[in-house]
Amino acid sequence: MPLPTSTTLSPLDPLRPVRELTFVESEVGGKQARFRDRRVLTPTLDLKGFRFKAVVDFVVVRVFTNRTQFQWIQQALRTVLPRDSWITSINPGRGTRADEFDIRIQEPQSTAVVAEAIAAVGAKRGERRAPQIREIEFSLDVYSRDGAEDKREQMIGLLQRTYYAATDRWADELDMPRSTAAITAQPGSATTTEYLPPVMGEKREDSLTVRPSPEEFRSPFLDGTMYMGEKGTSGMIRIQNKEKDQQNPSKGAFKQLTEDQKRARVEVTLKCRDLHDLGLYELPDLKGFKYTKLQKKFFQFMLPTFANLNNKRSPAIHAANGLEEEKRAEIFLKSGLLALMRRDEVWEEHVRSTRPEVKKVFRRNEWPIIQNRVGRGATSNVIAYEALNKEVSTAFRHLGEREYRAWLKR
Repeated sequence: MPLPTSTTLSPLDPLRPVRELTFVESEVGGKQARFRDRRVLTPTLDLKGFRFKAVVDFVVVRVFTNRTQFQWIQQALRTVLPRDSWITSINPGRGTRADEFDIRIQEPQSTAVVAEAIAAVGAKRGERRAPQIREIEFSLDVYSRDGAEDKREQMIGLLQRTYYAATDRWADELDMPRSTAAITAQPGSATTTEYLPPVMGEKREDSLTVRPSPEEFRSPFLDGTMYMGEKGTSGMIRIQNKEKDQQNPSKGAFKQLTEDQKRARVEVTLKCRDLHDLGLYELPDLKGFKYTKLQKKFFQFMLPTFANLNNKRSPAIHAANGLEEEKRAEIFLKSGLLALMRRDEVWEEHVRSTRPEVKKVFRRNEWPIIQNRVGRGATSNVIAYEALNKEVSTAFRHLGEREYRAWLKR
């Protein structure tokens, strides 16, 4: 039974065009036992038609100065930076004076320039202790080489469906993959948010099956932002169609990007916990930082695999297995890898919880219990999307090279 091999990429705005993303089914190959007799859906989108670039989107640094006001911090920063930074006073006293400030430097030319700007603050306002890195947002930008909108939006659909993250980071339903969009052509249009996987596990209604059907899943909006991880937490991921820049929602201000500036974007915001795991505490730690470290944990792309049908089994089991693998493929195409993994994880938990009772029945009837030692679970059946990961690896290597040169100049 062949698997479905195409999916529709739909925007929330009905006036925007609908796109299609196609895949080809093939045998996994390789020598690993966990991939024996398994199939994979490989995207047909030609990655050679895209340019990949990794950037540091913003850096938040906490400075410890002599008591002063934020406008004097801004004045010192302006001696180095071409635009104003967002400055937050920590525990301000009378007259909004403080001796600790969080400085958010947006779209820095390099982290070396960030260090230079922060040094200017210390020189003007004093430095009671070394500045601390509080937050960094790293982004992967993907541009269509010919500026074609349809290709860029196909890439967005591809990134939405193949992005991989360790789901054990996510503690509750608020962390689950979701998509948010508003119809920008209609001022005041309400924002719509859809969670991609339905409610599963213990919170699921008893009348429903443990494994949700494809109809219960939702597709990410093509014209919106797909989120993974709870808002405001370290490691939150955003995948979006970047058509505007320098947005200020409170004032309704933004910069409309030209066609060659528009891109598909993956953003990962890291705070103290994750930064410390990477060895980033203070600004000098960025000097020799290996940006390729980010890929393994935060910029991986994977593909699910699907079981081949076993004709040696009974026709009923053969048909049931075929139907289940078809459903899994539909969910992947519709909602993406992480939604499918969530469903597989919940099913594995259910199977483990019922296994002791099943074994009792087998022993009572003296049936043989076959030990399957091949890796199981949601992560055991995913395979690296090597072509895309190679492009991402190159992009972060180039970011590291640019940063190295910038620090040498400083």
